[in-house]
Amino acid sequence: MILSWVMIRWVAPLGLLDHPDGGRKHHTKATPRTGGLTLWMGLVVIQVAGLDPFGLHPLDWFAIHSMAFTGLLDDRYNLRARYKAVVGLGVALLLALHVSQTMGSGASHVFFLGMPLPTSALFIVPLLTAWFWAMPQAYNLIDGINGLSMGFAALLLGVLGWNLGVQSALLWGGLLAVAALNFPKAHHFLGDCGALMLGTLFAVLGVQAFGLRNPDLLLWVFAYPVVDVSLVVGIRRWRGHSLSRADRSHLHHWMMEKVHGRAWLATPVLLCLAFLPMTRTLGFPGHQVLSGLGLVALLSLALKVFKDRVTEGVPQTEGALVYREIPLLIPRARHEPSGTHPLV
Repeated sequence: MILSWVMIRWVAPLGLLDHPDGGRKHHTKATPRTGGLTLWMGLVVIQVAGLDPFGLHPLDWFAIHSMAFTGLLDDRYNLRARYKAVVGLGVALLLALHVSQTMGSGASHVFFLGMPLPTSALFIVPLLTAWFWAMPQAYNLIDGINGLSMGFAALLLGVLGWNLGVQSALLWGGLLAVAALNFPKAHHFLGDCGALMLGTLFAVLGVQAFGLRNPDLLLWVFAYPVVDVSLVVGIRRWRGHSLSRADRSHLHHWMMEKVHGRAWLATPVLLCLAFLPMTRTLGFPGHQVLSGLGLVALLSLALKVFKDRVTEGVPQTEGALVYREIPLLIPRARHEPSGTHPLV
């Protein structure tokens, strides 16, 4: 908490302020992007002090720090998307090669979506590379309203830690301290530094927890970012927009509109929808039914958002015909300026 205030007071003015743009951003004044930097310093302390309960490999730590540094540069200098993509792809490839060696020394096949997949490097490395590249980017994309990304981090830390049989009290404390200054009122944001770092960390822990025994569970645990990114891609493709063009197609944008900008209400609702599919991994009585219902609810919301977004600003057929025909049949009144006739 003290480190957070130090970052907000003295580090943020050095170029780590997020300014409102009057469009897709909800805040109305410049807000520090130092939450991720604070969490990064906390992870460094955990690593140096040898207090990592997950036993991460040095290559895992290299990947986490590399993505955090890339995100910090983006927060400060607004890097081009291609540069971030190249760095992310390189880091993902290193992680994939490392994990494939571990998988190659175990079972010869891993079942994914009911299909037996060979664990040979030629087959599994491209899949793992896609995973390790996509999840940090997807995590970064869901970071759009107060408390959502850090709340999702708390859910992931709990679920993945439960399945790995360990928990990190220090990481829990760091998340709590940073989140307390982000929700419901934001004194600082997570920023790309924190989002890319956490996305990489949880992508690694997800593979540790489920990659060798049941990869299907990865889709349940990370259902929210998978559905959200798929929704955004679908909307932009439907409307003919560039995939790199920022807009308000995310689930959190739609939810904020429906609750009139009340993040204190939108964030808990979205986190509940994110948590329900995760219960597939917890094993309590009825967990399969509950997780299935949660996934249906999440997909139903995504379909609703898709329908609303692709039909925005599209006139109905009858209205379009009236608009074209009335100017030909009814002369415009002399005292009315062009385009203001009531029937038009």
